[in-house]
Amino acid sequence: MSRVLVTGVRAPVAVDLIRALISQGHEVHAADVCHSAVVDCLPVSSFTRYASPVFAPERFRINALAIAEHMDAVICLCEEIFHWAKLEIPLFAADRSLLIKLHSKLDFIRMAGDLGLNIPTTHYLGDARDDMTKAVLKPEFSRFGTRVLIRPDERTVATLPHDPGNPWLIQSHIHGEDLSFYAIARDGRLTAFSAYRSAWRTRGGASYYIDPVEADLSQRVESIARTLIAGLSLTGQIACDLRQDRDGRLWLLECNPRATSGLHLLAHDPAALTAAFIGNGPVVRTDGCPAYVGPAMRAYGWPQAIREGRLRTWRADMSRGRDVLKGLTVPALRDTLGHGLRAMRRRQRLAAGMTADIEYNGGHDEPA
Repeated sequence: MSRVLVTGVRAPVAVDLIRALISQGHEVHAADVCHSAVVDCLPVSSFTRYASPVFAPERFRINALAIAEHMDAVICLCEEIFHWAKLEIPLFAADRSLLIKLHSKLDFIRMAGDLGLNIPTTHYLGDARDDMTKAVLKPEFSRFGTRVLIRPDERTVATLPHDPGNPWLIQSHIHGEDLSFYAIARDGRLTAFSAYRSAWRTRGGASYYIDPVEADLSQRVESIARTLIAGLSLTGQIACDLRQDRDGRLWLLECNPRATSGLHLLAHDPAALTAAFIGNGPVVRTDGCPAYVGPAMRAYGWPQAIREGRLRTWRADMSRGRDVLKGLTVPALRDTLGHGLRAMRRRQRLAAGMTADIEYNGGHDEPA
């Protein structure tokens, strides 16, 4: 039995991971900057709050070292991973320099291109004559697609905020279907994989319905994941957004070196999922059953279904999928309310407020 610390437990995937680890006899401890009513309902050995690495980095360092002192493994689920990676702890992740390169929407594209994978032309805004009619603009460090601009007009481009530490990128727009994958790796070897799509998303692009792709497409996406993992000798979690163009070609767009909702598709085999993080075992893949975040599917999906005349599809998707927060709707809503109140105090939208205290946006970054 191992003592495992799971951080970033505000993420719904924490529920599936914590349950899997506990089912295999591990002693699980949870931690986050904010309180989690959902985690209060899970049989963790402890829950500890720590100072924000963004707003109180010195206090965070002291808190984090104390929390991780007697742990056998630390698994970070959200962007706090970039801050925990500064510390001398048993973190299940790549070294911090590689984590940041993967998080960079420019460095990742360059690394993927060096490995022979399909990538769209990507560079800093202003580096060349840019045709905005065929372009996507995004900050080098961002998340959930909340700041992505597709084919913006000149006035919009002229008023973009300037941040030398987090500059804007311009990327060729690839027409096609959005896909994603989530994988776990150890020493350059794939240990877990899921490829998925979503017809139900927030306006920013965050998925709350995770639908596995068909087997042949999954195999093609897995080949890309294996190339990345082996080429980078990766240990840890990696998730990527892709697009399949009209000719069936797959293009890598960006990367998240942390957990994403694709983890939900691996929870059907808790032993194999646990072994992917801790130990050895066969590669775990999806069983084909979709997963969804119940409160989001009802709060966002139902109104969207009515607006778009997709109510029958919404009902069908709900019936064939698994609610990852089944029985936890009330505590999940309490957590969302807490994030909303904190976002209001900072004059931010909910999506931005949910990560403001843990996110990493490049720029000047002193070592801990």
